[in-house]
Amino acid sequence: MRRLLFAGAAAVLGVAAAACGGSNPVTVTGGHGPGDGHMSAMAAPPEGAIRVGLRNWSVDPAVTSARAGKVVFWAVHEMDHAHGHDEGGQVHDLQVLKKTGDGSWELAGQVRNLGMGEAALLELNLEPGEYELACTVVEETTSGVVSHYAKGMRTPFTVTGS
Repeated sequence: MRRLLFAGAAAVLGVAAAACGGSNPVTVTGGHGPGDGHMSAMAAPPEGAIRVGLRNWSVDPAVTSARAGKVVFWAVHEMDHAHGHDEGGQVHDLQVLKKTGDGSWELAGQVRNLGMGEAALLELNLEPGEYELACTVVEETTSGVVSHYAKGMRTPFTVTGS
């Protein structure tokens, strides 16, 4: 039986998880189970949303930059890949991480627990800077611990001036 280990994933990866709030409001359409706001990956994203495909072991945004201000991500756990026996990856997250002045990462917002074929919206107010789109799920399988981030589920993303 697999057990997802979300607590401590940020510490293991060295991600500084700062609270979202103040000047960076977040709207998440999504949750943790049936009827919670997760949508089918087949649903059309809202106009202007950036589609971010999540699959073992990649994060694939339709574009790698956006202008500062309101940015809407459409996180989709892709259906076009198979999960090997005990390899993990049944659930993916999308974290938007901002690089800080000291080189560490700060959590700007996230969508959690997307099962295969599910999608969710993440609306953020982003300032110019360097970002990373990542999945920081850490799973325990019978073969050992699987870190999605360590397996390559991350990609750079840039926010330019408004």
